[in-house]
Amino acid sequence: MTPRPTIMDVARTAGVSSATVSRVINGATTVDKELSRRVQAAVKDTGYVPNALGRSLRRGGTSQIAVVAPDAENPYFTQIISQVERIARERNHSVTVAHTEDQLALEQECFAQLVSRHVSGVLLVPVDSVRTDLGPLTEAGIPVVLVDRGVDGAPTDVVATDNLDAGRQAAHHLYERGFRFPVVVAGPPDLRTTEDRATGFLAAWRGLGVGVGESALLRGDLHVESGRALAQQLLAAGDADCLYVTNNRMSAGAFEALRGAEDAPALLATDDDLWTRLVTPSVSVVHQPVRATSRAAARMLGQRMASPDEEPSTTLLRSRIIERESTMPRDRGVRRPSA
Repeated sequence: MTPRPTIMDVARTAGVSSATVSRVINGATTVDKELSRRVQAAVKDTGYVPNALGRSLRRGGTSQIAVVAPDAENPYFTQIISQVERIARERNHSVTVAHTEDQLALEQECFAQLVSRHVSGVLLVPVDSVRTDLGPLTEAGIPVVLVDRGVDGAPTDVVATDNLDAGRQAAHHLYERGFRFPVVVAGPPDLRTTEDRATGFLAAWRGLGVGVGESALLRGDLHVESGRALAQQLLAAGDADCLYVTNNRMSAGAFEALRGAEDAPALLATDDDLWTRLVTPSVSVVHQPVRATSRAAARMLGQRMASPDEEPSTTLLRSRIIERESTMPRDRGVRRPSA
């Protein structure tokens, strides 16, 4: 069977970019008339059939959008998917969900499948802030909105938490409660979300006049086990009086290690997951605005699908501290590093 012509075939035939083809097909009026004629001729020559789903938004019909997240078990991403599905139903869209398991190879396979399915738009939590390649989606003319994480140099809409500010808030919260020997647990250095939280946290402590060195930064792999192991390491060293964990699953592991331990450091976790309210002691958190993030991302994708020529924008939303028992000021004296 002869392969079905793609938007890339049209672009090559017309000698233009796939984005230009997409704009012509979607009725944009800002495309040069000569380029528009070349695209229309190429569509006819190749036999390309434009994706009806991609244009149905204008007519009030049903379109298919995809939500791509890295971890099916992470409550934060589960909440994003749930919120987007609710919004999509209200707007007569169907939703496809895919998970990349934080692997670049799986991410690229996922992109290829979405292109073959002619989805109308993608809400993406990218695997890597540097190495994720959006080319397969953008070259196919599929609008993309990045959620939670950006991709360096990508001219794409982004909706995320202001992570530097989240880290600064975390530092000030702990400082104001009398803690003076902080440690932060971040993820891999190429994951911009946890890296920015750690950077903001450490910079804020220095701004408050508290010296923090290399030992104040520990790195995990975003999973429960690494959070548990790093907290056990911290307990054994006995040098810290407070711990900020920049990812929700590592936060859970850290709590497991610290719970019931004598002279354990205060714990400030990330995300207001259900367990943080139910355990004893209850856990203070840096709460990300997941509902507002989801709604803003869905709204932005709808705008991008309707108006592909608009300049991309970045929306940063502010976290807030929810104080519970785990960071309450201690009656005992401030813990001092061991000699």
